[in-house]
Amino acid sequence: MKNSNSSKIVTTALLAGALFLTATAASAAVDTVKKPHTRTRSGTYETSKGNSGSFSETTTRAKGQKTTDATWTNQDGKVGTHEATRSYDKTTGTGTTSSSTTLPNGKTESREGTLTKTGEASIEAKGTITGPKGKTSAYDIVSTKTDDGRSATGTITGPNGKVATVASTTEKVGTGEIERTTTITGPGGKTEQKAIDTKVNADGSGTRTVEITKRDGTTETRTLTFQANPTVNPTPTN
Repeated sequence: MKNSNSSKIVTTALLAGALFLTATAASAAVDTVKKPHTRTRSGTYETSKGNSGSFSETTTRAKGQKTTDATWTNQDGKVGTHEATRSYDKTTGTGTTSSSTTLPNGKTESREGTLTKTGEASIEAKGTITGPKGKTSAYDIVSTKTDDGRSATGTITGPNGKVATVASTTEKVGTGEIERTTTITGPGGKTEQKAIDTKVNADGSGTRTVEITKRDGTTETRTLTFQANPTVNPTPTN
């Protein structure tokens, strides 16, 4: 059966390795550190399909800002990249986001959006997704702080006007361990789900397990082993 444009967006969001929209909304207001803080993370990954490779990621946080640059190399030596920038002004309750992901096969997806505080513990992320063929979709997701994490709900509207719904929960389940589950339901009622469990140890070593459940009920998994190295950058002087 031929996939609709909406289902293609779902597949891209779940499988392309791009930053989730819900993650953008969920962490928008946390960049309140007083000094720039850079974290590098590198390691290896394996998938249930027998694929493997290496990856590296650098994330820099400052007050109201976050940038991420990541690359990964698959078993064939081909490279994918991901770049993301986010800014948020806590005083006005507004911000912007942008990201671009290029897969090892050369296909690119980009996102541009805005962040708006909608309540004491809620932020709305709205914007557009441009797929590999240049077609544009719109997203609108609201994230709300909970006792042990955040929850998010919203929609993705495809180029043909069909709407998929998004629901996500992020919670701390133990020391250094966070779980995030995102479910996308297509206009026909079929769902795809991505569950991520990230565990970081005191020495910066860690693991991340990603399980994707497709619309037909089959699953794929990806396991990453990494080492994180945080550094605090001195405040620049004029």
